[in-house]
Amino acid sequence: MVGRANFNWENRAHFFAVAARQMRCILIDYARGRGRDKRGGGQSKVPLDEGLVFSPEKSSELIALDEALQRLEKLDPRQSRIVELRFFGDLSVAETAAVLGISDRTVKREWNVARLWLHREIARAV
Repeated sequence: MVGRANFNWENRAHFFAVAARQMRCILIDYARGRGRDKRGGGQSKVPLDEGLVFSPEKSSELIALDEALQRLEKLDPRQSRIVELRFFGDLSVAETAAVLGISDRTVKREWNVARLWLHREIARAV
């Protein structure tokens, strides 16, 4: 994102939406890399900023979350986007509503439904 000086940000919400997607990709790539290392992949490690560090023991859970989010995206793309913005982007309900152009109540309702669905899916996978 830093190297995109000529990128046209529509507004603050657009920036955070893109940042949340990038954060998801970074964390999932890191978690998958940890899995390869366990199997002798020999990948060079890329240090993460302290603010981005997560427990290596949680890597499998993060990968399970990503896989569940991919399934959720096929069922309900908006719910998947809400989870991505709230979880990976750390956006508030109001910020998420602004990004998606929906009401706060809709975000809260769909966030709760998506969390329950994801919890069930991840429990099956892990």
